[in-house]
Formats: sequence, C-alpha cells, structure tokens
Amino acid sequence: MKRKNTKHATTEARRKDIIHAALACFTELGFTQTSMADIRRMSNSSTGSIYHHFKGKEQLAAEVYLEGIREYQEGFLAALEEQVNAREGIFAVVAYHLRWVEEHPDWTGYLFQNRYTEFMASTDEEFTRLNSEFMRRSSKWFGRHVKAGTLRRLAPDLYVSILMGPCMEYTRQYVFGYARTLVDRAIEDLGSAAWRSLGVEPVSFTNGTEERHEP
Repeated sequence: MKRKNTKHATTEARRKDIIHAALACFTELGFTQTSMADIRRMSNSSTGSIYHHFKGKEQLAAEVYLEGIREYQEGFLAALEEQVNAREGIFAVVAYHLRWVEEHPDWTGYLFQNRYTEFMASTDEEFTRLNSEFMRRSSKWFGRHVKAGTLRRLAPDLYVSILMGPCMEYTRQYVFGYARTLVDRAIEDLGSAAWRSLGVEPVSFTNGTEERHEP
C-alpha cells in the first residue's frame, strides 16, 4: 500500500510540474506559439509522460486554468474558515487574494485572460463544480456570522460580490500594469471598505439598551 501511495504522489508531482512548465511557456510565448516540445523541455519530462497526463495542448491549457482556480480557491477558503471573528475573516481574504495576485503574476494573468478562450469549453462541468463548492463553503461561513449578528443580512450571492468586486478591479489594474497603489496599502483600504459594506460592529449599550452599529 505504501508503494502505491508513493507512486501516486510521484505521478501527481509530475503532473503539476508539467502544468507549471506549461504556464511558464504560455506566459512567455503565448498559447499559439507554444509547442508541446517547448513544454517537454521546460518540464524536463518525456513526451510519453506528458501525453500520459494530457491528450494535447488544448487539454493541458485548460488544466493549467483549472489548477490555478483550485489552488486559489483552496487558499481562499482556508484563510476564511480559520477565522472565527467576522472582521478578521473579511480582512484575511482580502489580504489572501491580493498576496496571491502579487506572488503569482503569471497565473493571475492567465486566469484573467483565458476564461472564455476556446479551449476552456471542455472545462464547464468541472469549473461549475469548483465554483459551487466554493460558494457552499464560503456561504456557510458568512451565514454563521449573519446569524451571530456580526455581518449584515444580504442575499447569499452578494457577500462574495461585495467583498471581491473591488479586489478584482484592483487585480485587473495590477495585471495590466495600471495599478499605482502598493499591495500593502490596497489590502488595508480594500479590507476596510469591505468591512464597512458587510460588517456590524460589536454590541454597545446606551441607557441600558443593546445596540449594534453598522460600521
């Protein structure tokens, strides 16, 4: 059994090496100009190893996209779910998103530019599944804090929209070289803006009456 697990781990590591090599080639050369031979050289893999995992360049390009989404969403949910305080959770995911963008510029650009590329047509089912699970888990966290009275009660789909909409616009500017605000400052200001939009301040008492204040 241990031998099988080791083999699986090695195979998965090779698959990811190929995906990262493909991302590097697509970023440097573009999808059209990249050949499977380029990816083979970049990943230091054999041709057989590449075709063992991927049928061709289009499928590999789609898997590069999905792998980026998986990695991003897993980190986002981990950052959110480990926070028991609503305000800290809001700031944590804003920071996570912008740090991920800063640390993964190639993947960020790839995700931004290729969602509706022709080779993505085959990914619709998996993309929908990933997003459904992402919304289920994030909505559970938001719902818990709505019930506790620390987040405003809104339609479930609005929480991520309000939280991430401004972050995504900053990301677009960052990817295309238009952003002038440093990431550290963007985290602070966008986190504060998101909290003002979504949060409810802790209970205070006025003349013995309990009150909650929106920020």
